[in-house]
Amino acid sequence: MQKFDVIIIGAGAAGLLAAIQLKKEAQQAACALLEKATRPGRKLLATGGGRCNIANRNAGPAYYYTAAGENTDFVAPVFAAYPVADDLAFFAELGLLTKEEEDGKLYPLGDQAAAVLDVLRLQAAAVGAELYTETEVTAIRPGFILSTTRGDIAARAVILAMGGVASPQLGSAGDFAALLRPLGHRATKIYPALTQLKCPSQLPKALQGVKFTGRAAIYKEETELAAAAGEILFAAYGLSGPPILQLSRLAAAAYPAAPAEPLTVRLDLLPQFSLDAVRAELAARRNLPFTLADMLSGLLNKRLGQQLLRLITDKKLAAPAASLDDYEIERLARQIKALTLPVSGVCGWREAQVMAGGLALEQFDPATLASRLLPGLFAAGEVLDICGACGGYNLSWAWSSGRLAAHAAALYLKEGRHA
Repeated sequence: MQKFDVIIIGAGAAGLLAAIQLKKEAQQAACALLEKATRPGRKLLATGGGRCNIANRNAGPAYYYTAAGENTDFVAPVFAAYPVADDLAFFAELGLLTKEEEDGKLYPLGDQAAAVLDVLRLQAAAVGAELYTETEVTAIRPGFILSTTRGDIAARAVILAMGGVASPQLGSAGDFAALLRPLGHRATKIYPALTQLKCPSQLPKALQGVKFTGRAAIYKEETELAAAAGEILFAAYGLSGPPILQLSRLAAAAYPAAPAEPLTVRLDLLPQFSLDAVRAELAARRNLPFTLADMLSGLLNKRLGQQLLRLITDKKLAAPAASLDDYEIERLARQIKALTLPVSGVCGWREAQVMAGGLALEQFDPATLASRLLPGLFAAGEVLDICGACGGYNLSWAWSSGRLAAHAAALYLKEGRHA
């Protein structure tokens, strides 16, 4: 039977950085990374559209929530121990420089997700962490005997960094709850997060592929639950884009069922203008030599403008813009400022960037990420009931939690205790 000091289950973002941190603090410790997929870090390559939004400068409790949809202070001691600036310095030591863009988003200087994976993979190998791919852990038995698809492997300590069930095509493990249940650990409800909204309406289908920069808000009846701004994309199923991903958790909690209470999404197509300003602009356009087909050209995407006009009037698009009366101008202005679509749910696990929910937080110590039930067991990253907002927050959590779990595991090896 192979024996190691520390076994890290999962060679994704949290697992790879945990291995490097562990060997930095406990150079003589024998460390193995067990990865179910054929190669490590596949999800990293898909992040940020291939650019990898590696972190967010603003990471903190306000940007993280549990399966219940509540912000949590559980992340506070993790980021206090390993703040984002410290993680960036750590990456710089590995040869990866970063740059900051809007809203605190951080990217590799070379705009390549592959570069992030390269420095992690190469450094993990350089410090002596052994990587075993196509190795699935099927059980954790007393004394940290791990049953795997390559046989039993023993360890003094275990770090769970196996991720969740989002994006299964990229190698997500998806079996954390069954693996931990015999050890007394329980999991919350899980559902897809940072995914697209399904809107059962003909309008998104007619506008498939059209993008605009605006504001989206989720409503329950007349109450606004949350809003986000940025680039929004119409698709055959409904809506996508960063603001939509940000809002999706509000429609996903009942997944795969429809939301328990009917929800709508309201789109402000011109958030930089007030309703009065839009109304005045439309009234002025009646005096220009436009037909309805091109009345909104130069103001909105032409296809989008034409679809809006079809919503508010039965007139042919070949009709002159001057044919619109004041009532139709009012309706058009209100559609531009609050285009409303029904929400029937979210796209599923394959489209989701991350998982909401995970291992129950009360069973782990936030100061060390150590199990309160089983000494020598630690957890990091997406496997815990922590889900970050869109914009680099989930990778920030992966890096900082991976490093803290490794630090605590190194102390456990040296002193036979948690930090």
